[in-house]
Amino acid sequence: MGSGPSLLHREDIHVVIVGGGYAGIQLAKSLKNKARFTLIDPKEMLYHNVGAVRSCTEPGFVKKIMIPYAPTFGENFKQGTVTAINAAEKTVLLSSGETVKYSHLVLATGSTGHFPWSLPDGMTTAAAVVEKSEEVLKQVKAANKIVIIGGGAVGTEIAAEITTDYKDKEVTLIHNRKILVDGESSDAFQKRLKEILEMLGVKLVLGERVTNLAELPTNRVETATVMTDKGTEISADLVIPCTGLKVNSMAYKDSLAFSMEDNGSLKVNNFFEVQETEGIYAIGDCTNIPETKMTYRAGMHAELLAKNILAQETGGIKKEYKPDPFIMTLSLGRKAGMGQKGSSLLPEFMVRMLKSRDMMAWKVWRDMGQSAPS
Repeated sequence: MGSGPSLLHREDIHVVIVGGGYAGIQLAKSLKNKARFTLIDPKEMLYHNVGAVRSCTEPGFVKKIMIPYAPTFGENFKQGTVTAINAAEKTVLLSSGETVKYSHLVLATGSTGHFPWSLPDGMTTAAAVVEKSEEVLKQVKAANKIVIIGGGAVGTEIAAEITTDYKDKEVTLIHNRKILVDGESSDAFQKRLKEILEMLGVKLVLGERVTNLAELPTNRVETATVMTDKGTEISADLVIPCTGLKVNSMAYKDSLAFSMEDNGSLKVNNFFEVQETEGIYAIGDCTNIPETKMTYRAGMHAELLAKNILAQETGGIKKEYKPDPFIMTLSLGRKAGMGQKGSSLLPEFMVRMLKSRDMMAWKVWRDMGQSAPS
């Protein structure tokens, strides 16, 4: 935030940030030494889920994607779970019974899904994540025929990770659309992506929906038959679901139901202000902003909101958020990667260097002001 305005002298200003994902930590970093804030998250550490796919294949990698909050934010971090919001009194209620008063409340609760992309409720310590990750790693090593359900970024990257590290395994990726990863991607992106996956040995089953997912074993190695709506049957001894990311609305679903979309996202304006509330904002995946939810966009939300809060309280001018042109990078194992900016493909060597090499774990540790483990 440079040497711009500061609110540290204002005892009436207390920004409470609910959610320590990419949006939440960026907002906290942007407010550090600028305004009094409290970052609240159930976990003791940031889980860098962008790099989680590599923990499925590389022993010990999971330790590189968990960055503790306390060394970065100190007393400004509070480990806890927000269960309710009292907009009239401007307080949030924690599951412990504690209440925290705010002047500005920012909801950055993100989304939830299957492990390893998302942590299950109650998995709040690094030790618990390591244990769960090691279980998944053992399953991948033990399996011979692996079926990945869901061809978004996570499913696609996991398929590439497994075929890169374990060339003897039969990996099938099933997706209910013909287009992988993102609908905003170009035909050239799709063509090259499918070429790389096929070179890695991934079998693609596209435009077909799995019909028996609920009956399939998804947390152990066990022989099963995956069936699709087109009549395809695929034998598997490990099924990895990578579908169904949902908005994490647990902190506000009862208190702010009137401001929610049907999918749980919060209705916001171009200043991230939550509809029909005062002093409450939302950023990142839990907003209804019509754009593809991506890490870098969550960071952009946070940076702009921090500037707007400072401007609002110091007589400055707030700026509206305007979605930027599409940009995406995809790691396809350590040795391959690709991306797109606007309508142009990014140089593959650049994506390999920036992301594929270590899933950008180095950057997150650096941004948190800490040294990454060797």
